[in-house]
Amino acid sequence: MVYDHLVTDVLVNGQLVAFNPFGLVNWGHDNATYPCAAAEGGHGPVDELGSVATMSHETTLIYSESLLRQAVFGFWRRSVGVGFFVALLIAALGLVVLVALGQSSWIIGGLAAVLVVGIAFTIVIYVVHYRRSLHKFRQMGQPRAVFRADESSFTMSSDIGTTTLQWSAVKELWQLPSVWLFLYSKAQFSTLPLACLSPETQAYIVQRIRESGGKVDG
Repeated sequence: MVYDHLVTDVLVNGQLVAFNPFGLVNWGHDNATYPCAAAEGGHGPVDELGSVATMSHETTLIYSESLLRQAVFGFWRRSVGVGFFVALLIAALGLVVLVALGQSSWIIGGLAAVLVVGIAFTIVIYVVHYRRSLHKFRQMGQPRAVFRADESSFTMSSDIGTTTLQWSAVKELWQLPSVWLFLYSKAQFSTLPLACLSPETQAYIVQRIRESGGKVDG
């Protein structure tokens, strides 16, 4: 994982910390098969499964704007929710029907206002998160960082800074097709690119979050 927005300020237990939000992880020695380079607890890409619960995992993360867009879009889509879009669709259909029937009551104005506000709301959510992430991404001298996870905490380091948090700070883990999102609140998250995470590291992250009281949402 690595930073979320790519460097998002996060307030955890009253302490302001700096984050980054997305990254490309490297973990294997075979660069032809695994395009990123990383080390996990000093082991190769294949470790004994029995050691997953006790070993630490360390991974080099490389960021890209493409990954940032995937992370922000996934967060935006799930945050807004299907129900919200269904409500907008119903309002739009109702407006069309009323206009077709020649109605000119206040209901039409109300539905139109709901549509405008609803659409603007969804756009603002995406734009704010994306622009913040992009700004932080471009502040980085080198688009890379190191993610290290152990039993009690995880650490993210880049040329912007280093942050260590307890696993209990992660309220939810969203498992999206290409990235995982660590959610600290409804508006703050960090991104973990899935493509370069070994199965052992994935299992370790899920285990630590669940055992620390966080929710894992596939």
